[in-house]
Amino acid sequence: MTMVFSGIMIPVSTIDWYGRSVSVVFFNGCNFNCIYCSNKNFIDVTDRLEPLFKKGKAVDIGEIEKEILDAKTFISAVVFSGGEPAMHPRELERLAGFAKGLGLLVGIETNGYYPKRLEELIKKKLLDRIFLDIKAPIGDGKKYKMITGGIGDAGEKAMESLNLRYVDIEVRTTVFPSFAADVPAIAKSIAGRDCTYVLQQGIPEYAPDKNIRKEKPLTRDELAALAGSLTFMRDVRIRTREKGEERII
Repeated sequence: MTMVFSGIMIPVSTIDWYGRSVSVVFFNGCNFNCIYCSNKNFIDVTDRLEPLFKKGKAVDIGEIEKEILDAKTFISAVVFSGGEPAMHPRELERLAGFAKGLGLLVGIETNGYYPKRLEELIKKKLLDRIFLDIKAPIGDGKKYKMITGGIGDAGEKAMESLNLRYVDIEVRTTVFPSFAADVPAIAKSIAGRDCTYVLQQGIPEYAPDKNIRKEKPLTRDELAALAGSLTFMRDVRIRTREKGEERII
């Protein structure tokens, strides 16, 4: 049976997995409707069943595999992003298996809502690193529901994903001025865990919410000061347009 897939892919990226050159494959569709999502223009779906789309047209999954193979000389890993890749477990497992068969590492950028699906990939040795997007303090269901467009148990699912074993985890929070005050509480909810915490510079101009679009992004120095205040954490970094990734703590 032919598996239909999309063609949104960055063949070589040096910013999605610190210290590595990777290919990034973007999945279409997401179970969240985040008010500040920067990828919304190309992850929206209506009646489409395909995980991704290429200029409005679905392509065979083999095309993505060919692009990964063509990039193999220049990369050491493949990162699946989106959208939410774990919404499409069949296609995700096939591509992860293809990448591992080439001797590449596999990472996934995820909102953490499907911990069981991630766990299955780990058990099959198809997943090396989880880049987990935590958007609000884990226990604040009201804030999570507001940010994600109505997903009240999103924090609970993220915690389940954070508790997964036998995989490296990097926690990320994309920071906008209107939500910067939540960062210390998010950090406290993950403190003591063996993970890196990265504060990413949110770009308000891409946000669907008109009020967020009116904000100015935090500067590199503002984000660094916020990261530097998390002295109870072991490894805190920032990621900005100005200087890329920097370790603060």
